[in-house]
Amino acid sequence: MSIIAELNNQRPTEFSKKFVQDLEEKLRQYNDESSVVFDKLVDRLAKDMENTNEDIDIAEYDLKDFLIKNDAQLEEGETFDSIMEDRIIPTVQRRKLESDTLIKNSIKYMEDLDEKMSDISTNVVAFFREFATRMDANKEKLK
Repeated sequence: MSIIAELNNQRPTEFSKKFVQDLEEKLRQYNDESSVVFDKLVDRLAKDMENTNEDIDIAEYDLKDFLIKNDAQLEEGETFDSIMEDRIIPTVQRRKLESDTLIKNSIKYMEDLDEKMSDISTNVVAFFREFATRMDANKEKLK
């Protein structure tokens, strides 16, 4: 946005191809830097998700351990393992899948948004570069 604002605030008579090329290079640097930051955030998010899944698994084990240690009353034919398999594990697996899907959708949305913003910025800068090139050519003609 700062590059677009800089182009917008520049007086048309002061445009030059060099000026726009410098801004174009700055835009490339911003895009490169944002890609690095985005990749780091995705990696951190993946690690957080992995840690959360491990915490869920630990909590699942702790629940079973709690039930066993407190001598929970079971209905006939039920075991702690069957309770875990019938009630706990499906819910845990569903939640893990939901969170995985949510993260994937969030990453996809951010990638799409980043790509669109990059395309728009690149197109605007390309327009101004062409405009500045023509301005430089006209300045040479006038000389």
